[in-house]
Amino acid sequence: KHGDRVLDIGCGNGRFLPLVKERDAHYTGIDYSEGLISEARHLHPEGKFLIGDATRLPFPDNTFDVVYSFATIHHIPGRELRAQFVREAARVLRPGGTLILSAWKLWGFRHFGVLLLGVMRSMLGFTPLDVGDVLLTFGKNKEQRYLHAFTKTELSKLFAKNGFTILDINIIPRPSGEKNIVVVAKRVVS
Repeated sequence: KHGDRVLDIGCGNGRFLPLVKERDAHYTGIDYSEGLISEARHLHPEGKFLIGDATRLPFPDNTFDVVYSFATIHHIPGRELRAQFVREAARVLRPGGTLILSAWKLWGFRHFGVLLLGVMRSMLGFTPLDVGDVLLTFGKNKEQRYLHAFTKTELSKLFAKNGFTILDINIIPRPSGEKNIVVVAKRVVS
């Protein structure tokens, strides 16, 4: 809404800044990647972009009206760090504020074999990765990257335990044919 303070966690190149500006809201983007923040600053010199860690946000409590994070949380390794990510989003969001988040839905035909093998390796103690964690090769450089394969139930529990009430959680298709899990949640008023 007009005048809202919006935080984009994992903002990448700042591609959502124009949508926020259209609504005359105040945008702040944060990303761990110096290269992406540099690109964001180049593409959107009017924007406010910071290099930072989503599990230790450099903002005071109750700073933002809306927080969103698209395709970021599934790259955060370990249950505790993912919980910290959600707690930090709650901390910087004003009570009653809205969080919108997406995570790639990896549990499907395309990745099933890799995920099943990962589950077995985790359960047998052959890997330090958690159940649902996987290393997949993708991107223009074809590098292995860490991903956590969330389920709707897992995301619902993660948010409920860390300061949020779920308003909606759905699976939506991406243009690539893959799918995202999208969560809309409100920060619990304490």
